[in-house]
Amino acid sequence: MRSDRALPALYSAALLALVGAASSCSLFRSIVGDSGPPPRPFNHLSHLDRGVNCLACHEGSDTNDLAGMPSKDVCMVCHEDLDKEAGKPLEKKVAWFLDPKGVPVWSRFTKQSEEIRFSHGRHAGKGVNCATCHEGIEKNTGLQPGMIQRMSACVACHESAAPSYNQCESCHAEITAATRPPNHDRNWKKIHGPASRTGGEAATANNCAMCHEKNSCSACHQTEAPDNHNQHWRLRGHGIAASIDRQRCQTCHTSDGCDRCHQETSPVSHTAGWNCPRNRHCMGCHLPLQTSGSCFVCHKSTPGHSTAPAMPAWHNPGLNCRSCHAASLKHPDNGDSCVSCHR
Repeated sequence: MRSDRALPALYSAALLALVGAASSCSLFRSIVGDSGPPPRPFNHLSHLDRGVNCLACHEGSDTNDLAGMPSKDVCMVCHEDLDKEAGKPLEKKVAWFLDPKGVPVWSRFTKQSEEIRFSHGRHAGKGVNCATCHEGIEKNTGLQPGMIQRMSACVACHESAAPSYNQCESCHAEITAATRPPNHDRNWKKIHGPASRTGGEAATANNCAMCHEKNSCSACHQTEAPDNHNQHWRLRGHGIAASIDRQRCQTCHTSDGCDRCHQETSPVSHTAGWNCPRNRHCMGCHLPLQTSGSCFVCHKSTPGHSTAPAMPAWHNPGLNCRSCHAASLKHPDNGDSCVSCHR
């Protein structure tokens, strides 16, 4: 299905946004590893409150590259008696975290792909505290995706504390500054817009500034029109999109360009009967007129509404104007209160 032929511009944009989000997620998974289904909640706070430190469960995390995950035997040192307490819910017992064979099923949120080079021991040896990377772990009551450190935070830390290690190859096995990300193939030219607008807050993959200068985007967009800027877009679609997100249009277009075009070409709705004698434009009016959009975009000094005949002094604003004036009304009735103009 071709979006530029079969779908209105607005629906096309929404479709591309969904595809872009999916593509961004694919790249993110390719870098940090597929996190899989959500794990069973593990309460770090309750363990830390009881004096259990990180190394008690994550053995070797201060010297090894990988942080060791506790085995059943390690957990049962404390839970042998704790899990026998009467009335203790299953989700607070070690058995809750075991698979049918009795093997602990731990979180895969922190599982990294082989592309990532990261050593817990090396960071610990430099005095980096666990909570520096695992922010909020001391208050955590259930594993969350946000527990994994975002690349943007790593880059910021390296920039100030270890500039010599702030290169791609310091942490990546294959990715370099000249490597084209895997999602930059196929339809990336079409879907990169929605991904870039979500920004690096959504995923590192959406942080275009890591490789691209801002002026490179402007140079490309000012010379090559987006695919949806076809004839339908020129005549109808762009007006809807601009009224929803005018700032998006201003990425390439300046207001003087819009004004010049609209002063030379009337909107397609301004056909016979739009103004006199039928005044059908009243049916599409958005009151009050003095707003930043709609009619006021072009008609900034139209006197018609401000010179409407005043309401007679003996008229009560609560009266039903249409009960007397319906037959003599000289313009279409768009359902608004008459006192909006006749004051």
